[in-house]
Amino acid sequence: MIVNWMDFAVTLATLIFVLSLWYYIFYFIIVLIQPKKFKDAKDYYKFAILIPARNESKVIENILQSISKFDYPKDKYDAFIIVESEDDPTVNIVKKYGYNVVVRKDLENRRTKGFALDDAYHYIKDHNLKFDAYLIFDADNVINSDYLIHMNNVKHQGYQVGVGYRSFTNATKNWICSTSATLFSFMNQFTSRGRSKVFEKATLTGTGYYIDSYIVDDAGGWIWDGMTEDVELTTYCYYHNVRMHYYPYAVYYDEQPEDAKTLHKQHVRWVWGFLANRKKFKKGGVVYKENSKIRRLFSIIEYNVSIYPFLIMTIVLLISAIVTFALGCVSIVYEIENTGYIFGHSIYQFFLIYMIFMFVASFTLAVDNVNLKFTVKQCIVIVLTYMFFFSDFLFAFLDGLFHKSKRTTWKKIEHKGDIIDQKAVESNDD
Repeated sequence: MIVNWMDFAVTLATLIFVLSLWYYIFYFIIVLIQPKKFKDAKDYYKFAILIPARNESKVIENILQSISKFDYPKDKYDAFIIVESEDDPTVNIVKKYGYNVVVRKDLENRRTKGFALDDAYHYIKDHNLKFDAYLIFDADNVINSDYLIHMNNVKHQGYQVGVGYRSFTNATKNWICSTSATLFSFMNQFTSRGRSKVFEKATLTGTGYYIDSYIVDDAGGWIWDGMTEDVELTTYCYYHNVRMHYYPYAVYYDEQPEDAKTLHKQHVRWVWGFLANRKKFKKGGVVYKENSKIRRLFSIIEYNVSIYPFLIMTIVLLISAIVTFALGCVSIVYEIENTGYIFGHSIYQFFLIYMIFMFVASFTLAVDNVNLKFTVKQCIVIVLTYMFFFSDFLFAFLDGLFHKSKRTTWKKIEHKGDIIDQKAVESNDD
Protein backbone atom coordinates (compact mmCIF):
# COMPACT_ATOMS: atom_id res chain seq x y z
CA MET A 1 0.00 0.00 0.00
CA ILE A 2 2.78 2.44 0.95
CA VAL A 3 4.65 1.58 -2.24
CA ASN A 4 1.54 2.42 -4.28
CA TRP A 5 1.24 5.79 -2.55
CA MET A 6 4.90 6.45 -3.24
CA ASP A 7 4.32 5.63 -6.92
CA PHE A 8 1.38 8.04 -7.01
CA ALA A 9 3.48 10.83 -5.45
CA VAL A 10 6.31 10.25 -7.94
CA THR A 11 3.89 10.25 -10.89
CA LEU A 12 2.24 13.46 -9.69
CA ALA A 13 5.58 15.20 -9.12
CA THR A 14 6.79 14.12 -12.56
CA LEU A 15 3.60 15.39 -14.18
CA ILE A 16 3.98 18.76 -12.44
CA PHE A 17 7.59 18.89 -13.60
CA VAL A 18 6.70 18.20 -17.24
CA LEU A 19 3.75 20.61 -17.34
CA SER A 20 5.58 23.40 -15.51
CA LEU A 21 8.85 23.31 -17.43
CA TRP A 22 7.47 23.03 -20.96
CA TYR A 23 9.45 26.11 -22.00
CA TYR A 24 12.72 24.21 -21.49
CA ILE A 25 11.87 22.40 -24.70
CA PHE A 26 12.34 25.75 -26.45
CA TYR A 27 15.52 26.37 -24.47
CA PHE A 28 17.03 23.08 -25.64
CA ILE A 29 16.16 23.93 -29.24
CA ILE A 30 17.48 27.49 -28.97
CA VAL A 31 20.87 26.33 -27.72
CA LEU A 32 21.39 24.37 -30.94
CA ILE A 33 20.98 27.51 -33.06
CA GLN A 34 23.91 29.87 -33.67
CA PRO A 35 23.18 33.11 -31.73
CA LYS A 36 22.86 36.37 -33.62
CA LYS A 37 25.94 38.58 -33.68
CA PHE A 38 25.28 42.33 -33.52
CA LYS A 39 26.94 44.79 -35.86
CA ASP A 40 29.55 47.12 -34.41
CA ALA A 41 27.95 50.30 -33.09
CA LYS A 42 29.24 53.63 -34.39
CA ASP A 43 28.80 55.35 -31.02
CA TYR A 44 30.63 54.43 -27.83
CA TYR A 45 28.89 54.43 -24.47
CA LYS A 46 30.82 55.27 -21.32
CA PHE A 47 31.21 52.43 -18.80
CA ALA A 48 32.16 52.46 -15.12
CA ILE A 49 33.74 49.14 -14.15
CA LEU A 50 33.02 48.33 -10.49
CA ILE A 51 35.18 45.68 -8.79
CA PRO A 52 34.77 44.78 -5.09
CA ALA A 53 38.28 43.73 -4.06
CA ARG A 54 38.72 43.51 -0.30
CA ASN A 55 42.09 41.84 0.38
CA GLU A 56 42.39 40.62 -3.21
CA SER A 57 46.04 41.57 -3.81
CA LYS A 58 46.78 37.99 -4.92
CA VAL A 59 44.49 38.21 -7.94
CA ILE A 60 43.65 41.85 -8.69
CA GLU A 61 46.50 42.39 -11.14
CA ASN A 62 45.05 39.87 -13.61
CA ILE A 63 41.84 41.83 -14.12
CA LEU A 64 43.63 45.19 -14.12
CA GLN A 65 45.84 43.92 -16.94
CA SER A 66 42.71 42.83 -18.81
CA ILE A 67 41.07 46.22 -18.41
CA SER A 68 44.17 48.08 -19.57
CA LYS A 69 44.17 46.04 -22.81
CA PHE A 70 40.55 46.65 -23.83
CA ASP A 71 39.99 47.38 -27.53
CA TYR A 72 37.85 50.34 -26.57
CA PRO A 73 38.44 54.11 -26.41
CA LYS A 74 40.31 54.81 -23.18
CA ASP A 75 38.22 57.89 -22.45
CA LYS A 76 35.03 55.83 -22.60
CA TYR A 77 35.62 53.65 -19.54
CA ASP A 78 37.13 53.80 -16.09
CA ALA A 79 37.57 51.31 -13.26
CA PHE A 80 36.69 51.69 -9.58
CA ILE A 81 38.26 49.13 -7.23
CA ILE A 82 36.48 48.89 -3.88
CA VAL A 83 38.40 48.09 -0.68
CA GLU A 84 37.76 48.39 3.05
CA SER A 85 41.07 49.85 4.18
CA GLU A 86 43.79 52.09 2.76
CA ASP A 87 46.29 49.59 4.21
CA ASP A 88 45.00 46.85 1.90
CA PRO A 89 47.94 45.86 -0.41
CA THR A 90 45.41 45.91 -3.26
CA VAL A 91 45.48 49.73 -3.14
CA ASN A 92 49.10 50.09 -4.29
CA ILE A 93 48.56 47.63 -7.15
CA VAL A 94 45.53 49.59 -8.36
CA LYS A 95 47.43 52.88 -8.19
CA LYS A 96 50.16 51.40 -10.36
CA TYR A 97 47.58 50.97 -13.13
CA GLY A 98 46.10 54.41 -12.59
CA TYR A 99 42.55 53.38 -11.71
CA ASN A 100 40.32 54.64 -8.91
CA VAL A 101 40.33 53.26 -5.36
CA VAL A 102 37.10 53.48 -3.38
CA VAL A 103 37.80 53.04 0.34
CA ARG A 104 34.64 52.12 2.20
CA LYS A 105 33.89 54.04 5.41
CA ASP A 106 30.69 52.64 6.90
CA LEU A 107 31.05 48.86 7.33
CA GLU A 108 28.69 48.13 10.21
CA ASN A 109 26.07 45.65 8.96
CA ARG A 110 27.23 46.50 5.42
CA ARG A 111 29.72 43.76 4.59
CA THR A 112 28.08 42.26 1.48
CA LYS A 113 29.11 42.80 -2.13
CA GLY A 114 25.95 44.80 -2.78
CA PHE A 115 26.86 47.37 -0.13
CA ALA A 116 30.35 47.68 -1.64
CA LEU A 117 28.79 48.40 -5.04
CA ASP A 118 26.47 50.96 -3.45
CA ASP A 119 29.47 52.75 -1.94
CA ALA A 120 31.12 52.86 -5.37
CA TYR A 121 27.90 54.20 -6.89
CA HIS A 122 27.78 57.05 -4.35
CA TYR A 123 31.50 57.73 -4.80
CA ILE A 124 30.85 58.27 -8.52
CA LYS A 125 27.87 60.52 -7.79
CA ASP A 126 29.75 62.53 -5.16
CA HIS A 127 32.54 63.20 -7.67
CA ASN A 128 30.03 64.27 -10.35
CA LEU A 129 31.20 61.57 -12.76
CA LYS A 130 28.88 60.58 -15.59
CA PHE A 131 28.57 57.07 -17.02
CA ASP A 132 26.04 55.40 -19.27
CA ALA A 133 26.29 52.02 -17.55
CA TYR A 134 27.95 50.16 -14.70
CA LEU A 135 29.89 46.99 -15.50
CA ILE A 136 30.26 44.52 -12.61
CA PHE A 137 33.22 42.18 -12.18
CA ASP A 138 34.91 40.26 -9.37
CA ALA A 139 38.58 40.64 -8.52
CA ASP A 140 39.44 37.13 -9.74
CA ASN A 141 38.02 37.67 -13.24
CA VAL A 142 39.99 37.89 -16.47
CA ILE A 143 38.35 39.62 -19.46
CA ASN A 144 38.79 39.33 -23.21
CA SER A 145 40.05 42.51 -24.85
CA ASP A 146 36.95 42.79 -27.06
CA TYR A 147 34.51 42.44 -24.16
CA LEU A 148 33.55 46.11 -23.97
CA ILE A 149 33.14 46.35 -27.74
CA HIS A 150 30.61 43.50 -27.59
CA MET A 151 28.77 44.96 -24.61
CA ASN A 152 28.65 48.33 -26.33
CA ASN A 153 26.97 46.62 -29.28
CA VAL A 154 24.43 44.98 -26.95
CA LYS A 155 23.63 48.30 -25.30
CA HIS A 156 23.29 49.92 -28.71
CA GLN A 157 20.46 47.46 -29.40
CA GLY A 158 18.50 49.00 -26.52
CA TYR A 159 19.09 46.35 -23.86
CA GLN A 160 19.27 47.80 -20.36
CA VAL A 161 21.23 44.86 -18.96
CA GLY A 162 23.79 42.84 -20.91
CA VAL A 163 25.27 39.55 -19.68
CA GLY A 164 28.48 38.02 -21.04
CA TYR A 165 29.63 34.42 -21.40
CA ARG A 166 31.21 33.12 -18.22
CA SER A 167 34.23 30.99 -19.05
CA PHE A 168 36.76 29.74 -16.50
CA THR A 169 40.39 30.24 -15.57
CA ASN A 170 40.77 26.84 -13.88
CA ALA A 171 37.92 24.54 -15.01
CA THR A 172 40.24 21.64 -15.86
CA LYS A 173 42.26 21.72 -12.62
CA ASN A 174 40.29 19.11 -10.66
CA TRP A 175 36.88 17.47 -10.29
CA ILE A 176 35.40 20.24 -8.14
CA CYS A 177 36.42 22.91 -10.63
CA SER A 178 35.12 20.96 -13.62
CA THR A 179 31.71 20.07 -12.18
CA SER A 180 31.20 23.61 -10.92
CA ALA A 181 32.08 24.94 -14.37
CA THR A 182 29.58 22.51 -15.93
CA LEU A 183 26.82 23.95 -13.74
CA PHE A 184 27.64 27.51 -14.83
CA SER A 185 27.84 26.35 -18.42
CA PHE A 186 24.26 25.06 -18.16
CA MET A 187 23.17 28.40 -16.71
CA ASN A 188 25.00 30.19 -19.55
CA GLN A 189 23.85 28.18 -22.50
CA PHE A 190 20.40 27.05 -21.43
CA THR A 191 18.88 29.26 -18.75
CA SER A 192 20.26 32.66 -19.76
CA ARG A 193 20.27 32.01 -23.48
CA GLY A 194 16.74 30.60 -23.41
CA ARG A 195 15.36 33.38 -21.24
CA SER A 196 17.09 35.97 -23.40
CA LYS A 197 15.54 34.67 -26.61
CA VAL A 198 12.04 33.92 -25.32
CA PHE A 199 11.52 36.61 -22.65
CA GLU A 200 14.31 39.19 -23.11
CA LYS A 201 15.58 38.24 -19.67
CA ALA A 202 18.69 36.52 -18.32
CA THR A 203 20.15 35.02 -15.15
CA LEU A 204 22.72 37.17 -13.36
CA THR A 205 25.35 35.11 -11.58
CA GLY A 206 27.33 37.66 -9.64
CA THR A 207 29.58 39.13 -12.28
CA GLY A 208 30.19 39.82 -15.97
CA TYR A 209 27.24 42.09 -16.73
CA TYR A 210 26.41 45.75 -17.27
CA ILE A 211 23.37 47.66 -16.09
CA ASP A 212 22.26 51.04 -17.42
CA SER A 213 23.09 53.80 -14.96
CA TYR A 214 19.57 55.24 -14.96
CA ILE A 215 18.19 51.89 -13.75
CA VAL A 216 20.30 52.26 -10.61
CA ASP A 217 19.35 55.95 -10.34
CA ASP A 218 15.65 55.12 -10.59
CA ALA A 219 16.03 52.46 -7.90
CA GLY A 220 17.61 54.99 -5.53
CA GLY A 221 21.12 53.51 -5.58
CA TRP A 222 22.48 49.98 -5.49
CA ILE A 223 19.63 48.60 -3.39
CA TRP A 224 20.47 44.95 -4.08
CA ASP A 225 22.63 44.30 -1.03
CA GLY A 226 21.67 40.88 0.37
CA MET A 227 23.71 37.67 0.52
CA THR A 228 23.00 37.11 -3.18
CA GLU A 229 22.68 40.54 -4.74
CA ASP A 230 22.63 38.99 -8.22
CA VAL A 231 19.39 37.10 -7.45
CA GLU A 232 17.85 40.27 -6.03
CA LEU A 233 18.80 42.28 -9.11
CA THR A 234 17.49 39.55 -11.42
CA THR A 235 14.18 39.66 -9.53
CA TYR A 236 14.08 43.45 -9.85
CA CYS A 237 14.68 43.24 -13.60
CA TYR A 238 11.81 40.80 -14.10
CA TYR A 239 9.26 42.76 -12.11
CA HIS A 240 10.30 46.16 -13.46
CA ASN A 241 10.41 44.94 -17.05
CA VAL A 242 14.10 45.64 -17.60
CA ARG A 243 15.22 44.42 -21.02
CA MET A 244 18.09 41.95 -20.63
CA HIS A 245 20.25 40.12 -23.14
CA TYR A 246 22.73 37.28 -22.80
CA TYR A 247 25.52 37.68 -25.35
CA PRO A 248 27.93 34.71 -25.60
CA TYR A 249 30.46 36.61 -27.74
CA ALA A 250 31.41 38.81 -24.78
CA VAL A 251 33.70 36.42 -22.89
CA TYR A 252 35.20 36.73 -19.44
CA TYR A 253 36.84 34.16 -17.16
CA ASP A 254 36.01 33.28 -13.57
CA GLU A 255 37.89 31.22 -10.98
CA GLN A 256 36.08 28.16 -9.65
CA PRO A 257 36.48 26.76 -6.10
CA GLU A 258 39.22 24.15 -5.92
CA ASP A 259 38.29 22.41 -2.66
CA ALA A 260 35.11 21.04 -1.08
CA LYS A 261 35.14 23.46 1.85
CA THR A 262 35.16 26.56 -0.37
CA LEU A 263 32.57 25.06 -2.69
CA HIS A 264 30.26 24.27 0.23
CA LYS A 265 30.62 27.79 1.68
CA GLN A 266 29.62 29.14 -1.73
CA HIS A 267 26.64 26.78 -1.97
CA VAL A 268 25.31 27.76 1.47
CA ARG A 269 25.25 31.40 0.37
CA TRP A 270 23.57 30.59 -2.95
CA VAL A 271 20.90 28.31 -1.53
CA TRP A 272 19.83 30.62 1.26
CA GLY A 273 20.15 33.70 -0.88
CA PHE A 274 17.86 32.07 -3.42
CA LEU A 275 15.33 31.22 -0.70
CA ALA A 276 15.45 34.70 0.88
CA ASN A 277 12.42 36.97 0.78
CA ARG A 278 12.62 39.22 -2.31
CA LYS A 279 9.26 40.95 -1.95
CA LYS A 280 10.75 44.44 -1.70
CA PHE A 281 12.35 44.05 -5.15
CA LYS A 282 9.02 43.24 -6.79
CA LYS A 283 7.08 46.39 -5.94
CA GLY A 284 7.58 50.13 -6.29
CA GLY A 285 10.01 51.95 -8.50
CA VAL A 286 9.83 52.46 -12.25
CA VAL A 287 8.29 49.80 -14.49
CA TYR A 288 9.81 50.23 -17.92
CA LYS A 289 8.01 50.13 -21.26
CA GLU A 290 6.27 46.87 -22.13
CA ASN A 291 6.44 45.48 -25.66
CA SER A 292 4.02 42.73 -24.68
CA LYS A 293 2.04 42.35 -21.46
CA ILE A 294 1.60 38.64 -22.14
CA ARG A 295 5.32 38.16 -22.63
CA ARG A 296 6.04 39.99 -19.39
CA LEU A 297 3.44 37.95 -17.50
CA PHE A 298 4.87 34.65 -18.74
CA SER A 299 8.42 35.78 -17.97
CA ILE A 300 7.44 36.44 -14.33
CA ILE A 301 5.63 33.10 -14.12
CA GLU A 302 8.67 31.33 -15.57
CA TYR A 303 10.97 33.09 -13.12
CA ASN A 304 8.84 32.27 -10.09
CA VAL A 305 8.36 28.65 -11.14
CA SER A 306 12.08 28.43 -11.91
CA ILE A 307 13.65 25.16 -10.73
CA TYR A 308 11.01 24.32 -8.11
CA PRO A 309 9.21 21.63 -10.17
CA PHE A 310 12.57 19.93 -10.78
CA LEU A 311 13.43 20.15 -7.08
CA ILE A 312 10.04 18.78 -6.06
CA MET A 313 10.33 15.86 -8.44
CA THR A 314 13.88 15.06 -7.31
CA ILE A 315 12.99 15.31 -3.61
CA VAL A 316 9.87 13.14 -4.02
CA LEU A 317 11.90 10.55 -5.93
CA LEU A 318 14.58 10.59 -3.24
CA ILE A 319 12.08 10.26 -0.38
CA SER A 320 10.26 7.49 -2.22
CA ALA A 321 13.52 5.64 -2.86
CA ILE A 322 14.56 5.91 0.79
CA VAL A 323 11.14 4.86 2.10
CA THR A 324 10.88 1.86 -0.22
CA PHE A 325 14.45 0.84 0.65
CA ALA A 326 13.54 0.97 4.36
CA LEU A 327 10.42 -1.08 3.65
CA GLY A 328 12.59 -3.61 1.85
CA CYS A 329 14.83 -3.91 4.90
CA VAL A 330 11.77 -4.36 7.15
CA SER A 331 10.37 -7.00 4.82
CA ILE A 332 13.59 -9.00 5.11
CA VAL A 333 13.51 -8.88 8.91
CA TYR A 334 9.86 -9.91 9.11
CA GLU A 335 10.02 -12.21 6.06
CA ILE A 336 7.28 -10.34 4.22
CA GLU A 337 6.48 -11.25 0.62
CA ASN A 338 7.47 -9.09 -2.38
CA THR A 339 10.83 -8.11 -0.87
CA GLY A 340 12.48 -8.24 -4.28
CA TYR A 341 9.76 -6.07 -5.79
CA ILE A 342 10.14 -3.43 -3.06
CA PHE A 343 13.94 -3.32 -3.36
CA GLY A 344 13.60 -3.16 -7.12
CA HIS A 345 11.35 -0.14 -6.76
CA SER A 346 13.91 1.61 -4.58
CA ILE A 347 16.81 0.89 -6.93
CA TYR A 348 14.79 2.05 -9.93
CA GLN A 349 13.99 5.39 -8.30
CA PHE A 350 17.60 6.00 -7.26
CA PHE A 351 18.62 5.13 -10.80
CA LEU A 352 16.04 7.54 -12.24
CA ILE A 353 17.45 10.44 -10.19
CA TYR A 354 20.94 9.47 -11.28
CA MET A 355 19.93 9.36 -14.95
CA ILE A 356 18.35 12.83 -14.79
CA PHE A 357 21.63 14.37 -13.66
CA MET A 358 23.57 12.30 -16.17
CA PHE A 359 21.35 13.65 -18.96
CA VAL A 360 21.75 17.28 -17.88
CA ALA A 361 25.55 16.97 -17.64
CA SER A 362 25.81 15.04 -20.92
CA PHE A 363 23.72 17.54 -22.89
CA THR A 364 25.58 20.50 -21.40
CA LEU A 365 28.96 19.04 -22.32
CA ALA A 366 27.76 18.03 -25.78
CA VAL A 367 26.76 21.63 -26.47
CA ASP A 368 29.49 23.60 -24.68
CA ASN A 369 32.61 21.46 -24.40
CA VAL A 370 33.99 23.36 -27.38
CA ASN A 371 34.48 26.16 -24.82
CA LEU A 372 35.10 24.09 -21.69
CA LYS A 373 37.71 21.89 -23.41
CA PHE A 374 37.47 18.91 -21.06
CA THR A 375 39.16 15.69 -22.13
CA VAL A 376 37.03 12.63 -22.88
CA LYS A 377 38.05 11.17 -19.51
CA GLN A 378 37.03 14.35 -17.68
CA CYS A 379 33.68 14.41 -19.48
CA ILE A 380 32.96 10.81 -18.47
CA VAL A 381 33.85 11.53 -14.84
CA ILE A 382 31.66 14.65 -14.78
CA VAL A 383 28.67 12.83 -16.27
CA LEU A 384 28.98 9.90 -13.87
CA THR A 385 29.44 12.03 -10.75
CA TYR A 386 27.34 15.13 -11.48
CA MET A 387 24.60 14.01 -9.09
CA PHE A 388 27.12 13.75 -6.23
CA PHE A 389 28.35 17.28 -6.93
CA PHE A 390 24.76 18.51 -6.84
CA SER A 391 24.06 16.72 -3.56
CA ASP A 392 26.11 19.40 -1.78
CA PHE A 393 23.25 21.84 -2.37
CA LEU A 394 21.13 19.64 -0.10
CA PHE A 395 23.87 19.61 2.53
CA ALA A 396 24.23 23.39 2.12
CA PHE A 397 20.51 23.81 2.81
CA LEU A 398 20.73 21.67 5.95
CA ASP A 399 23.93 23.39 7.08
CA GLY A 400 22.31 26.82 6.78
CA LEU A 401 19.13 25.56 8.41
CA PHE A 402 20.94 24.48 11.57
CA HIS A 403 23.63 27.20 11.57
CA LYS A 404 21.98 30.59 11.11
CA SER A 405 25.26 32.53 11.03
CA LYS A 406 26.35 30.63 7.92
CA ARG A 407 23.32 31.81 5.97
CA THR A 408 23.28 35.39 7.26
CA THR A 409 26.96 36.34 7.52
CA TRP A 410 28.93 37.26 4.41
CA LYS A 411 32.20 35.30 4.28
CA LYS A 412 34.90 36.03 1.77
CA ILE A 413 35.74 33.35 -0.80
CA GLU A 414 39.51 33.07 -1.10
CA HIS A 415 40.92 33.28 -4.64
CA LYS A 416 44.28 31.95 -5.83
CA GLY A 417 44.57 33.64 -9.20
CA ASP A 418 45.78 30.52 -11.04
CA ILE A 419 45.10 30.83 -14.77
CA ILE A 420 45.13 27.44 -16.46
CA ASP A 421 42.78 27.98 -19.38
CA GLN A 422 44.88 28.78 -22.46
CA LYS A 423 42.41 31.33 -23.85
CA ALA A 424 42.42 33.17 -20.53
CA VAL A 425 46.23 33.14 -20.56
CA GLU A 426 46.28 34.50 -24.10
CA SER A 427 43.73 37.15 -23.13
CA ASN A 428 46.01 38.43 -20.40
CA ASP A 429 49.15 38.22 -22.56
CA ASP A 430 47.80 40.22 -25.51
